[in-house]
Amino acid sequence: MSTPHEPIAQFVAKWHRREPEMAQAEVFCAPALRPRFRAWGALVHELREACFELSDPRVAQVKGQWWAEELAGLSAGRGRHPVTSPLAGTTADWTGLAQALLDTALDDSRPGDAGQAIARLLPLSLALARVEAAVFDAPHAPDDARAVAVHLLLQRLPDGLMADDQALLPMNLLARHGLTAAQVAAGKGEPLLRDWAAELLAALPAPRQPVLYRRLRTGFDRARLARLAAGRGFDPPGPFATLLRAWRLARAAA
Repeated sequence: MSTPHEPIAQFVAKWHRREPEMAQAEVFCAPALRPRFRAWGALVHELREACFELSDPRVAQVKGQWWAEELAGLSAGRGRHPVTSPLAGTTADWTGLAQALLDTALDDSRPGDAGQAIARLLPLSLALARVEAAVFDAPHAPDDARAVAVHLLLQRLPDGLMADDQALLPMNLLARHGLTAAQVAAGKGEPLLRDWAAELLAALPAPRQPVLYRRLRTGFDRARLARLAAGRGFDPPGPFATLLRAWRLARAAA
């Protein structure tokens, strides 16, 4: 674990509050790769927040531009932020990720169905998956981007329901259930959320990704979506079930 006095520690803690499973799973990462594991997880969390989770559009634009410049600087080996400095020596398409981040933030389209919701996020997801593979010196698998896209959509719930993009809930689901996203956010849309979770679960690839980080995250996302589809809420399974799942995912062949 990061020690409290390390500059990156507060960002890792912020990420772990959102994804507690990944804190437990770190023990299955090779010790030499753990600094990258922490830095990458914290960076993805910060990028997701900058792209989707800031309520003030002006702040979002400034922060998104700052992160795009920071990512572009990594191409030259410069990392100013605590979550990027451990990744500064990685040869990856950081510039491509920076552009995808900006393009995604500018897209205000509303998806008509699950396929369109995933397709909207695929450029960013593909850029993330390619950089992720480079960070962990692993091959990039064809379905990694889809796994990332489903993860991003899952992470929009439940708080994103009240955001301008309404968590990218597909219009066909809202129409089918005769609800608005605001009504869903107010607790009136459990059947809709169960259907949405089931559709995301069906779209999520099996957790066989070459990168351990993504394999763990995909397995955990499957567990979260299965719980949501069964009407058991947004929280992840308990610590023991999570530890056992992490052990199985770490042992699974990519």
